[in-house]
Amino acid sequence: MPMLRSIVLVFALPAIGMCTAQLPPERPATTGQHMQEVNAQWSAREPSVFDDARTVGFRSDAARIAEHLHRVREHLAQSTPVGVSPLALAQRRGLLETLDGYADRGTFPVNDIIPGRSPVFIDPLGNACAVGHLMISSGHGALAERISAEMNLAYVHDIAIPEVAAWAATHGFTIDELAWIQPTYHHMKVRDPRLVASIALANGDRFEVRGPASPKDAQKLRLVRKDPKGEKELATLPKLSGVQLMEYDGHLYIGGMPPDKGPSAELYEWNGTSLHAHDPFTGRLAIGSMSVRNGRLTVVGYALGKGEPQERVLTEAGEWEEVPPTPTPAPGVGVLEERLP
Repeated sequence: MPMLRSIVLVFALPAIGMCTAQLPPERPATTGQHMQEVNAQWSAREPSVFDDARTVGFRSDAARIAEHLHRVREHLAQSTPVGVSPLALAQRRGLLETLDGYADRGTFPVNDIIPGRSPVFIDPLGNACAVGHLMISSGHGALAERISAEMNLAYVHDIAIPEVAAWAATHGFTIDELAWIQPTYHHMKVRDPRLVASIALANGDRFEVRGPASPKDAQKLRLVRKDPKGEKELATLPKLSGVQLMEYDGHLYIGGMPPDKGPSAELYEWNGTSLHAHDPFTGRLAIGSMSVRNGRLTVVGYALGKGEPQERVLTEAGEWEEVPPTPTPAPGVGVLEERLP
């Protein structure tokens, strides 16, 4: 079951006197102007985005940010920094796939701190920005938390922590590429800040994963169903970070990084009547992505302190089967060609 992206572009008449410094997502403007609003790196990194004179609008800032992330991911997938090792290239590929899934979910940090647009590395509910999510997904959550604690609103180029450059090099990225990925967020609450993830089914039901109503409440996530009759809390589960939510074979799957204390299960399944914990990996891992490949649910996990991803697929018997890692091609043997469209 392919993942459906919910980005909506609305073509409109050309805008006159557009000021991208205060450009609402729904206002007609060129794609380049909208991308520049999210991240000023576009003018230097890929100025060709400004060549299209057609105007578009987005239904929300989250949809516009998702479009930015997908576009950056596509560009980065077609180029590789000079001198990247085969291992770092494999890390890069896996994290670019993770970035696509993160963009599709559309749950980003909320900037309720300063006026205007600003980066927010991790918001108070644990929603990480794109760069922070990549760090957490690769097993470097401690580094992401340190950045959040010391310089939560800083642009990547201004984060003076040596470990950031080391992480980037190990995972096949440059600092300039991370700066291009990093979105900014407008000072407005476009959603309930307790909302961690959501999904709408074809029958009109909507399922949401919500954080605690307040810091005084039990630090658990809540699965809630909303329909025309109202809403109902279905189950509670540990307070995962980097939460992902998807539907597969009529069931809901909620994945993320388990907390330091408590169960090590990274994945929870709601079958319509009860919640079941899954622990696809040995140890305490973070779910980097969830998808359906060849008709089977596939999850990618990252061990803490180790960037190399592991994959598991759900068998018809309900067991998790290991997917052998793809062999790394010898230097000069079509490393990039297999990823090009």
